Amino acid sequence: MAPKRLSFRMMIPSDFHEDWDLFNRRCKIEGMTPSELLFDLVTDYLDDYREELAKAEGELDEVAGPLRDEEGTKEKKRVKVQKPKKKSFVAKKAVITKPSEDEVDEYESDIRSTPKFRLLNLVRTLDVGDGILPDELLDVAMEEGIPNPRLQMDKLIRRGILYVHLSKVHVA
Repeated sequence: MAPKRLSFRMMIPSDFHEDWDLFNRRCKIEGMTPSELLFDLVTDYLDDYREELAKAEGELDEVAGPLRDEEGTKEKKRVKVQKPKKKSFVAKKAVITKPSEDEVDEYESDIRSTPKFRLLNLVRTLDVGDGILPDELLDVAMEEGIPNPRLQMDKLIRRGILYVHLSKVHVA
């Protein structure tokens, strides 16, 4: 099997220039390219390593062989762990309750009393078509008792409910 040729440039650190020159001289003596010589050196090294590995495994078999045989004679018990079956979404029964009118009114009043909706209603009342300066809006919102008016205004702008044009806040 012929070695594959790699085409790339290597940067040799200055500490190894002498070693690299020696390696190149050996390549010329052997009549090979540096990549071919390197390939031969690596395969020789790996062949030696395979021999050492086989020898070490043989020695290990001599020493640990009886111990391995004892483990092999013992029966290995396999324990099968059963996971509980997951119920599918379809198998779950849905309980549908019809909300009474009291619950609906309470829910709507809760949403309308949130700081975000209170700020939106404030902007709607103050915006007469010309827009509101953000600082004025924040001052009025603080007077109305809306917590974190800057945060609420940023949320409404991010969601596209409010927009800023020519340094004034408008309702979309």
